[in-house]
Amino acid sequence: MTAGEYGTRERWISSRDRVQGATLRLFCLPHAGAGASAYQTWKREMPPSVELCPVRLPGREMRLRESPYSNSRLLVQEMSEMLLADCDIPYAIFGHSMGAVLAYELAQALRERGAPEPVGLFLSGRVAPHLELSAKPLHGLAHDRFLAALEARYGGLPREVLEDQEMLDFYLPILRADLRLIETYRYDSKPALNCPVLVTAGTEDTSVWMDGLEAWKEHTSGPFELKTYPGGHFYLSGEARKPLLSMLHDRLTTLDRMTHM
Repeated sequence: MTAGEYGTRERWISSRDRVQGATLRLFCLPHAGAGASAYQTWKREMPPSVELCPVRLPGREMRLRESPYSNSRLLVQEMSEMLLADCDIPYAIFGHSMGAVLAYELAQALRERGAPEPVGLFLSGRVAPHLELSAKPLHGLAHDRFLAALEARYGGLPREVLEDQEMLDFYLPILRADLRLIETYRYDSKPALNCPVLVTAGTEDTSVWMDGLEAWKEHTSGPFELKTYPGGHFYLSGEARKPLLSMLHDRLTTLDRMTHM
């Protein structure tokens, strides 16, 4: 896949997400199977000076006609090239699950391209990237076993998807492609970042463990913090949503103020 094949920056960040006079930009990367819309409702919870930019990945929503990536390295290479120009103001990155790994790799790739480091890295629902995951890959399982495994590991699919066969047929290939990408991800050792790293997870999330979450501190020389919230893997869409977004609001306000002192 050649650089720029997916075209303009508009495909990665919608012009409708731009905020006049923003002094801090927050890139948000989705979990497997999700798209930029997963973060649209977060905008009203952000400080007015923060431009929240959900990243549009190929193969879903507005980019449905494009093939999703199955290789994380190629995705990050393309994404970092297209987002480099958006590092013209201080920026932070948030990612959940698959998005957490992509957020870390994006921060590294942008630094390698000469961009400043993010002023903050928010990583949710995923253990540190250098750790081997003992869970067996799901992306190649037959249909019924695939759905059962999703239920056991992540709490399953939304009921409205499961009860609509057309929607299910539409959604599963996207989810399988994303799971293939993240389940075939291999960590390459890189110098630690210098930015603050804040890791969050649900207290009942069986896909993570405390030592694995704490291990993210090995990837930064800056401040590290770990916070947990009630809920499972998708805690951020449950009762924890409000305190999580309140915390992000406060942290982004502080980071914005510190970068403009």
